[in-house]
This record gives sequence, C-alpha cells and structure tokens, in this order.
Amino acid sequence: MIVPAEAAMELPSRYFSWVDYAVFVGMLFFSALIGIYFAFFAKQKQNTTNEYLMGGRSMGIFPISMSLIASYISGIALLGLPAEMYTFGTQYWMIVLPEIAVSFTMANAYIPVFYELNITSSYEYLCLRFNQSVRILGSAIFIIKMMLYIPLVIYVPALAFNQVTGINLHYVTPAVCLVCIFYTTLGGLKAVVWTDTLQTILMFLGVVLVMILGTAHVGGFKVVFNRSAHSDRLEFFNFDPDPTVRHTIWSVCVGNYFNWLASCSVNQAMVQRCLAMPTIGKAKITVLILALGILSIVSMSCYTGLVIYAAFHDCDPVTTKLVSKSDQILPYFVTQIACSVPGLPGLFVSGVFSAALSSMSTGLNSITGVLYEDFVKPTVKKPWSEAKASLLMKVVVVVVGTICVALVFLVERMGAIIQVIKRSTHLLIVCQTENSSSRKQTYYNFGDLCAFLEEISKS
Repeated sequence: MIVPAEAAMELPSRYFSWVDYAVFVGMLFFSALIGIYFAFFAKQKQNTTNEYLMGGRSMGIFPISMSLIASYISGIALLGLPAEMYTFGTQYWMIVLPEIAVSFTMANAYIPVFYELNITSSYEYLCLRFNQSVRILGSAIFIIKMMLYIPLVIYVPALAFNQVTGINLHYVTPAVCLVCIFYTTLGGLKAVVWTDTLQTILMFLGVVLVMILGTAHVGGFKVVFNRSAHSDRLEFFNFDPDPTVRHTIWSVCVGNYFNWLASCSVNQAMVQRCLAMPTIGKAKITVLILALGILSIVSMSCYTGLVIYAAFHDCDPVTTKLVSKSDQILPYFVTQIACSVPGLPGLFVSGVFSAALSSMSTGLNSITGVLYEDFVKPTVKKPWSEAKASLLMKVVVVVVGTICVALVFLVERMGAIIQVIKRSTHLLIVCQTENSSSRKQTYYNFGDLCAFLEEISKS
C-alpha cells in the first residue's frame, strides 16, 4: 500500500517503535561489551603493538572474513545499490564479477608477498622497494583519504536514521561514533574484528528479511522479474563501446577491476587483517570468503532494488514526492512492509549503521597502525616500551575519531555540493572499495563525467 503524500511526514513516529529502538541500542550495547571484554577480561590484553594492531597474528578465519565483508560494504552501498537497480536497471549488478576476480588476484599475487615480508603497515613495502620518502607519501595519502572517507560513510546512515526516527543527526552521530571510538580504543584489532562479525550478521539479517518480505509483498519472484523485464531494466552484458553510455560491461567490469585492484590489494585495512592470520593459507581463505560474502550481499541488495521497482512500478515515490530522491527509496520501502514484522525498521537501520561503524572502526585501527609504524617508529631514536606505544595508539584512535565526527557536521554543511558527492562518490570514495549507488558512480565513462561537471557548474 502506498501512503498519501500528506502522511509521509508521519512515517518516523509511526514506524519506529520501542522495539526498533531496542534493536538499535542493543547493537551498540553489545558492540561496546566486546571492546570491554578484550580490554579487561580476555587472556591476552591489548597492551602490546602486536596485540593491538595485529591481534597477536592468531586470529581465526571466521571473524576476519566477517570483518573484511563488513568493512567493504558500507551504508552507502546498502542504500545505493537498490536505488541504482530501481532507477537505471541491472547493468551495474555485474560489479560482482571484477570484485571476485580481484579477490583471486589478491589471494595469489599480493597477500603472499606481504605475508612473507612479515610487515605491519602495507606501506613498509614502499620503503623496501623504493625509499622512506615514498613510504611516507603513500602513508600520508592513505590517512588523508580515510579521514575524508569515514565522515561520509557515517553521515549517510545517520541521515537515514534521522529520516525514519525524526531524531536530529546532531545527536545520533556523536552518540553512535562515541561507542565505535570506545570499543576500538579499548579492544584494538580483536574488538574491531569481533564487533564487525556481530555487525555483519545484523547487516545480512536486515538485507535478507527485506528481500524476502518484499518479494512476498509484490507477489513472488516471477512478478519481480516480469515487471523489470517489461520496463527494460534487465540488462547484464551491454558491450557497447560508446564511452557516453552510462554503464557497459567495459566500465563496470574492466574499469572496476583495476579500481578495486588498486585500492583493495594494498589497502592497509585489508593487508593488516590478512596478516593477522597465523598462516598464509588461512589468509588466502579469508580473502576468498570475502569474495563470496560480497557476491551475496551485493546480489541481494541489487535484487532488492528490483523488488522495490516491482512494488512501485505504477507509482514512483520520487515522482509523487513521497521521497525527495531515489537514494531514500529503500528506507521508504521498509516502512511500507514493516507492519507485519515488529522491529524490522530497527534491524534495517542497525544493519546500515553496522556497515558504517565497521568501516569507521577498521579505518581508525588502520590509521593508528600507519601513523605508528610509518611516522612514529622510524623517527624515535630509542625504541618505545610496549606500554608507551600502546597508550599512544589509543590516544590516536580517540583524537582521529573525534576529528572524523567533527567532519561529519562539515559534510552536512556543504549544502548543494554534498548532493553531488553523494551522487557521484567520485571526489572522495573513488579510492575505496565501495559499490557505487544510484547517482554514486565512479566516472569511467565520458557521459557521466559531463553530467558531473554540468552539475558542479550549477551548484
């Protein structure tokens, strides 16, 4: 059932009940408990650099795999991929092919090299291959990129939370980020990895429930694909060489393969957790599980976009002003099917926020490792004690996390330009392993670049 436009403003108070708040707060509470456990109750305390950054190099396959999946699927992807399918069709679904190919390339070509070098920061390789100056440059670029990226992945789910609850994001953003900074500071890599595992489970539950309930809501798989086919949205292998075409197999598969390879294979967050495995064989297995996880979550998100189109094929919420843009279509759809499942909006928002928190916690831990290994450790004349180094890294997490929270409010105040950034993600997220969303595309083709420049000139 489609609610009238006048009722759209009533959605927050109508669909986010105390059960939903309980689910969301529960996610934050158990995440904080994990940090407390590894800080005070685990056998191995987080008071050495090896434990804090690498988990003692004794992590298990399951938590590392779940952590990698959570970190590389942000809230931007969970909200954006369904919007992409809803608005433009399924060509971008083929992004799963280069993602799988990159995972195999990493497992067989990159991880063995890093593992044999026994390094902590992936940029140590640059020093071994070139010199210290190149290492510092690479590390600095990574830190700047992550500090610009983290506020964006936090802002998007915070905005979604504001839309379904009515709570000002000025309140929810600091509160949620404080929990993330708390467990990352106390528990180090182990807390990050195990909270990522919890958050990955929530993320999958949310996506699966919305997908299943949505399919039942519209009348089954056959209805979903028939309505998409009738509107020419089912397009997977467009080999058109025209660079002005928005998406083709060349831009989606070939272009994204090299984008993912460049940004994922040497990414500190990826390398750091793979090197936390006790053997190179287990490290390769985690990367292959990552490929399967991404294939699953991306495919389910894309299919959900087709489900949403099947539900609204004759009454577009964007056109009727029930939502202001297509990126809000998934939260709106969740409110439409939430009546039959108490707590579904809370689980959905928790899943979206979980993806963002995992990206933030991983980013903070990775930045800390890079700052210490590439900037502090090489410059001190006398090696620091483990206690002193551990304390410094915890302070760095708090400081960098606080800066990122402040930058979230800067993102909010960027006005019209942030709409361009959120639609393109070309400016800040091109270096990250993100799945682009509706109007959040990496510009591999000339047509989108022209549209982007035209919008910049109007802003």
